[in-house]
Amino acid sequence: MTHKRARTGRFGEELALSHLLRGGHKLLERNYRTRFGEIDLVTMDGDILVFTEVRTRSSSSFGTPLESVTLAKIHRLRRLAQAYIAATGQSQRCIRFDVIGVKCSAGTAQIEHVEGAF
Repeated sequence: MTHKRARTGRFGEELALSHLLRGGHKLLERNYRTRFGEIDLVTMDGDILVFTEVRTRSSSSFGTPLESVTLAKIHRLRRLAQAYIAATGQSQRCIRFDVIGVKCSAGTAQIEHVEGAF
């Protein structure tokens, strides 16, 4: 990943995390890595364990941030969530998958949060 893309991605994750914390979420993990890949944010929303994918774009040339979540990515996130649950023993919890899209342009950022995206 290029330096600019990495910086944009980190910026988007910071905004998404702030958004979730303002909404009452409690952060459990950030950039949780397994052999299957990485979960951007793992939080608790009340009694619900939430796995959040953050997609950040600086232009719409290749579609919106939310449009960039492919079927393959959804399958990977589900597998990552299973690994997280097995590793942490949280199998009795209700879970949810959210996607947060961050669009950055001209010094502003727009956040779109889809709860229960898949």
